[in-house]
Amino acid sequence: MEPRIVRVETSVREGTGGWRVGFNGRGLETPQHRPIVVPTRALAAAIAAEIADNPGVLAAKGLADPALAPCFRIAAGAIDVIAADPQGRLSVERDLVGYGTTDLVCIRADRPDELVARENAAWNPVCDWFSRRFGARLAVAAGVLAVPQPDAVGQALSAAVAAHDPFRLAALSLATRAAGSVVIGLALCEGAIDAGTAFAAAVVEESYQEENWGADREAAKSRTIKRLDLEQAVRFLGLLAET
Repeated sequence: MEPRIVRVETSVREGTGGWRVGFNGRGLETPQHRPIVVPTRALAAAIAAEIADNPGVLAAKGLADPALAPCFRIAAGAIDVIAADPQGRLSVERDLVGYGTTDLVCIRADRPDELVARENAAWNPVCDWFSRRFGARLAVAAGVLAVPQPDAVGQALSAAVAAHDPFRLAALSLATRAAGSVVIGLALCEGAIDAGTAFAAAVVEESYQEENWGADREAAKSRTIKRLDLEQAVRFLGLLAET
C-alpha cells in the first residue's frame, strides 16, 4: 500500500500588523490559536517553508524537536508568551535579568590554570563589550555559586532586555538559555559576536572536560542543542532585519 500523500499549501500576504502566514487555505496559528503575524516578509516566508516541509510540527509534539521549524517555534513563543500576555513578558524579562547573578561568564574556575586561562580568553572579551556597550562593569568571582552585581549592572540589564520587541526578546531568551549567559545572549543578538564564538564561549568547561576525560554522550547531545539554538536565534534575528 502506497503511503498517503498529504497536500500542504502555504502562503504569505501582508495584512494588518505585519505579514500573515497561511496554511491550506486558512491562517496559520500558534499552539494557543493566535494568528501567526510577523514583522517581515522574509520571516513569514521562512515560517511558511518550514511548515510546508514539516507539517507535523503543527501537532503539539512536533515543537519538542528543536531542529524542526525553528522560526515557527520562536515566533509562536513571541506571540503566545510575550506579546499576548503582559505577565508572560514580565516573567521572561525577570528570568533574563536574573541571569546577572549566576551568569556563566561571571563565575570562574579557580583551577586548574589551563581552564582558568581558557575561561578568561573566552569570557573577558564579552564582559568588556558589555561594559563598553552599557556603561556598567560586571562583577566576576571564582569558585562561587552566585555573584552579586552592582546596581548599575542590574539597571543596565533591565533596560537592555526591556528594549527588545516581542520577537527579538524571544530570540534573546533562546540564545541566553542556550548559552547560560545573558551577556553572551546580548552580545550575540546585537551582532558583537557570531554564533560560533557564542557557542565556544558557552562550552568552555565542557570542551575542557571532554579533552581531558573523554566524551560523554549526554554532554555531547546538550552541546549539539546549544549550538543549534544559538544558530537559530541568529538566523531568526537576520530574518527580522530583512525587508
